[in-house]
Amino acid sequence: MTTEMIWHNDGHVIHLRVDRSEVKIVRTDCPNKEDSACRLPNGDCAVQYFVDLYGLDCNAGACDAAESIQICWTIGGSIYDLDACQLWFMPIDDATFQAWMSTMTAGDTSS
Repeated sequence: MTTEMIWHNDGHVIHLRVDRSEVKIVRTDCPNKEDSACRLPNGDCAVQYFVDLYGLDCNAGACDAAESIQICWTIGGSIYDLDACQLWFMPIDDATFQAWMSTMTAGDTSS
């Protein structure tokens, strides 16, 4: 069985702080309401949950360091079983990701 992973560009932002040679995530902002793809059954945000638990280990991209970074995210597996799924995020400024996303949306004429 193949699982399609959908990248969501819905306004999630991570806020970073540089502490000597270490980059730390201080906060993750979720712009979504209760009916969004990121919402867990208990109403919490899956992006915030995974970033709080795993930090930058969920990051699959690269970009210049900044205080705030907008991200896209995807989840493999069901949000109804957090122990059996994985969430990945990608900075929207990642050059390779931007190039890939432009090829994915180039043929999309829906508005």
